[in-house]
Amino acid sequence: MQPPTRAWLYNVDLARPKRTPTLAQEWALDRAMAARSTCPECRRRYFFCLPLRTQGRCDPCDKGYEPSPDTYVASTAPAIHRLAA
Repeated sequence: MQPPTRAWLYNVDLARPKRTPTLAQEWALDRAMAARSTCPECRRRYFFCLPLRTQGRCDPCDKGYEPSPDTYVASTAPAIHRLAA
């Protein structure tokens, strides 16, 4: 493997701190991540992103087996707001 031929050098003294997101931005990020990890067929929310673009649903729905309870959020109550940060 060859060493990198370029490097981006920044002056640390001129760097500004990261901006903190607003509550509306955190809420939008939480909804986006929920959409990526929720199966549209069985409505289970998993702890990982689903292959919705290729399969369109979760593996258990696609292959016809029952998922293990440690892979999804087992909640019968309506989803409460959980901020990303």
